[in-house]
Formats: sequence, C-alpha cells, structure tokens
Amino acid sequence: MRYYLDFDRTLFDTDSFYEYLANRPGLERTRGLPAVELVEALNQMAMDSTLTFAPGELSQFLFQDAASFLREKENAVTIITYGNATFQEIKVKSALTSIPRMSVMYTNEVRKGIYLAPHTHLHAGAVLADDAVVELEILAEKCPSLTLYEMRRDGGEGDGRWPVIRSLAELP
Repeated sequence: MRYYLDFDRTLFDTDSFYEYLANRPGLERTRGLPAVELVEALNQMAMDSTLTFAPGELSQFLFQDAASFLREKENAVTIITYGNATFQEIKVKSALTSIPRMSVMYTNEVRKGIYLAPHTHLHAGAVLADDAVVELEILAEKCPSLTLYEMRRDGGEGDGRWPVIRSLAELP
C-alpha cells in the first residue's frame, strides 16, 4: 500500500510549533502578527536563510504516532506538503532527522490534487490523509483513484465527505 501524508496538522503539530516560534529568540518582530503576515514573514526568513532549525530541533512537534508510523511503513510513505517550499523543507528536514528513507513532495503553492493529477501511476490505489478540506476537495476531483481520509487531530467532526481519522493507526 502506498501512503501520501500531509505534513502540517497530520504529521506535525503546527499550532504548537507556532507557539514555540513566538518564544524563540530572534523572532520578536513576528509576535502578534496576524496569521497571514506571520506566514509571509516566516517564508521570507526561510528564503533569506535567517530562519533555520537544527537537525532534530522540530522532532518534538511530530504527533506521537507519526514517527512510529513513518518508521514502520518506510518507503511506502510519501509526505506531500503545500506551502512555501523553502519553509516547508527546513521544517520537514529538522522534524524528520531521525527518520530514514523519507520521500517528500514539496508542492510549493500548487494544490496537492493539481500537483498529483498528471502522475496517475504514482497514486492509483494509494491512500492520502490530509486535514485541509480544500485539499481533499481538489484531490477528490483531480485524483479519483486515491482513497482519501480526513485527519482531525483536533477532535472535530470532519466535513462528512471522507472517513475521519484521528490517528495514523486508523489507516488501512
């Protein structure tokens, strides 16, 4: 079985990560910024190499089940992440330092369904878990051969169009 897993809020506790950044020395100028401005500032700092993370520094933000699932499934997992590729890459590399053989697709500002659609040979019969309804909607339209799951780490109800999971252990 092939698994495609979203990074933020599926494997990685993004909300706790942002709290951590709010108290990190050198990031004082980002405190109190609205979410959109904060993300823009962090993206720019990543691209300017003024925001970096030590290997393993961000592993504390992996959800409890994430590291064990990734180690167990190894090459059967591909992480697919939307957002500024430079910022996403420094987060992923730091968080997954101790996880060998990890494949990652950085879609940058291209939605995951649009990014994956031309590569049907990669996702036919695969499973994908994501917390973002907008991503799942596009994936359902563009990649109908994927089996989609909505990750709800927050305990919420879910959208209702896809099976809801709260842990990676619930995947087939």
